[in-house]
Amino acid sequence: MITYMFSISAVLYRRLRHPELLPRWRWSPGMWGDPINVRGVLYSTHAFFWCFWPNVTPVTLVDFNFSIVMFVGVAVLCMGDYFVRGRKAYRGPVVLVEGFKGH
Repeated sequence: MITYMFSISAVLYRRLRHPELLPRWRWSPGMWGDPINVRGVLYSTHAFFWCFWPNVTPVTLVDFNFSIVMFVGVAVLCMGDYFVRGRKAYRGPVVLVEGFKGH
């Protein structure tokens, strides 16, 4: 859900603040695009928030929701990998598209 939150929010920000920086598109929902994106961000935020709550109370080790532990663990590992190696080796999608020599 957090990846949807980030990606939809980034596109929505560009559409509202700097629409001229977005590439041309083949299809557009027209005037419904922004409300659809806002609703998508709100839903993703709501779903992300509730992902980490326990299913029952009182919480014991048997019914503890370990998804928060896994999420934070993976996020820490990914951030560590990014700062050690990724920021030097990552080539974004714009670089890949601009460097593509199609047939």
